[in-house]
Amino acid sequence: MAVSDYSSRAALTAVDLVNSHDVMTGEERLASEAAAAELLGRRGWVVDRPLSRVDLERLRGLRPRLRFVFGNAVVRKSVADLNGLLRELGAQPQLTDHDGAWHWHYARPRAPLAERVATTCVVALLTVIADGGAARLRICDRTECGNVFVDASRPGSRRFCDARGCGNRVHASAYRERRRGAGSEGSGGSGDEQLSSQ
Repeated sequence: MAVSDYSSRAALTAVDLVNSHDVMTGEERLASEAAAAELLGRRGWVVDRPLSRVDLERLRGLRPRLRFVFGNAVVRKSVADLNGLLRELGAQPQLTDHDGAWHWHYARPRAPLAERVATTCVVALLTVIADGGAARLRICDRTECGNVFVDASRPGSRRFCDARGCGNRVHASAYRERRRGAGSEGSGGSGDEQLSSQ
């Protein structure tokens, strides 16, 4: 699935924000304004002044509203909710070339960073849906993981939030289960042979 770098960055920011609260353990990974600034900085957002407590709470409050669209089979409901959030945020689309390339901005001019992040993330998720990718907004298949991800793979068959983490754990567990099954069959067979030879 092809998305622009700008949309991709915002969609991945949405994923990072949602995953910053572990729904399985309750762990809070967005514990401070500095943690929020670091998360945004990793995704290329310019954080040119310290985030406030209000910014932090806005970003935290955004998470459940974004999480809802991942794994949601009712696409119209996802779109209606995201459109409602855009209205609440007072989105004002405008084309700009402030960094040398034409691209869309969606937040109202001079909006606080948390509002700009929220608006851009919502638009990025709507763009994924509009491009036929609603089914690519997924929740990790590993039972013990509640992380979300955007499946941007060509075949659209990605199952895990992290192939090296969750993917390896699931595959290793399945392998051990198969070995256990094969071992019990093998030990049963050898026991029968020993009994028949006595």
